[in-house]
Amino acid sequence: MKVALITFLFEPEIGGGAAISVRLLAHDLARWGHQVVVITTCPRGQAGVERSGEVTVYRFFPRNLYWIGEKDRQPAWKKGLWQLLDVWNPHAFWAVRHILAQERPDIVHVHKLRGLSPSVWAAAGRAPLVQTCRDYELMSPEGTLSGQVGRWVQQGAWFLRPYQWLRAWFSRRIAAATAPSHYTLEMLTARRFFPQAIRRVVPNSHGLTLEQLAQRRREVMARPVCQDGRMHLLYLGRLEAVKGVDLLCAAFERCAVHFPDLHLDIAGWGTLEPVLRQRYDRHPQITFHGPLFGEAKDRLFAQSDLLVVPSVWPEVFGIVIAEAYTCGKPVIATLAGGIPEIVEEGITGFLLPPGDINALIETLCRVAADPSSVRRMAPACFERARAYSVERMTEQFLSLYSDLRAVA
Repeated sequence: MKVALITFLFEPEIGGGAAISVRLLAHDLARWGHQVVVITTCPRGQAGVERSGEVTVYRFFPRNLYWIGEKDRQPAWKKGLWQLLDVWNPHAFWAVRHILAQERPDIVHVHKLRGLSPSVWAAAGRAPLVQTCRDYELMSPEGTLSGQVGRWVQQGAWFLRPYQWLRAWFSRRIAAATAPSHYTLEMLTARRFFPQAIRRVVPNSHGLTLEQLAQRRREVMARPVCQDGRMHLLYLGRLEAVKGVDLLCAAFERCAVHFPDLHLDIAGWGTLEPVLRQRYDRHPQITFHGPLFGEAKDRLFAQSDLLVVPSVWPEVFGIVIAEAYTCGKPVIATLAGGIPEIVEEGITGFLLPPGDINALIETLCRVAADPSSVRRMAPACFERARAYSVERMTEQFLSLYSDLRAVA
């Protein structure tokens, strides 16, 4: 089978979780013997075709005011005009259509439209079309439900309805729609997206195969358990208000007074970093690590006892939770978005209302008082991690592809 994967970015360093998920799927499909073509964007003047392992990657610049990877450096007025051009980009349509006409894939699977626009749906022609929703970009110009734009979206602001209506109308072409969580898929279908599509939830993968997960489990479970009573908490993610990291620091500060052996490690970067460092950098029980990747991130997971995900906005999935499970680490997380679909209360972690600092303080103090109860959750976390293996994600997409081809 030949599969064309279309996504705004293919580099994890700038594309984040969406790029990581597409890259994992592309290479695993190729490992299973399928032909894989990736169509993605690039800066002006860098278009071309390359090989990434067994995967063919086409890159082009969809003509607009700037490349999507340069968004954060643009003024507000320019972003507004860019959004208008991204409603239906004719250049993206013709560029993608030309590539698909050359490659003639059996399935076209779109992951992120930002910078490409819904015109790529039309470019798929008669090939079965799959759309995976990795954020809320179809209903929100910002792609998230955070900030003022996110509040307008959730309140049903009238001036955003044309944006949503147009994309919902274009989505009639889609044969199958997926999302990493029921929450996200239901949010979109409630707004009349994908009226003629098969709808399925396909969780994101943490990036390990079942064999790699089994090996890590053996290594972790063979390590001696520290009995000194110390508890290491970990925050890993963007340092932004929507992630609740400021709330976590405030709650930890109050809890740490009673538990001198409690420690908080913070890894990541974002707009709150200067403020948080100014206030907490000298706290003896808080350590800032900056952004960590690869082995450095794995080492920090290994020395931690518990991950904290205090998000106050509706997360689509929470890939960092699945990553924690691969290390046998339970999670304190909020009842936000798709997170409750991943965390099982008392089994793989603890759930609390988003934004409730008192509930967060109470939970932190409870686990600090009984570290051994947290460590006993490790086997359940490893078992839950199996559901998010690379193979499991690929199997679910292949099953969907087969169903679509059977009715095509």
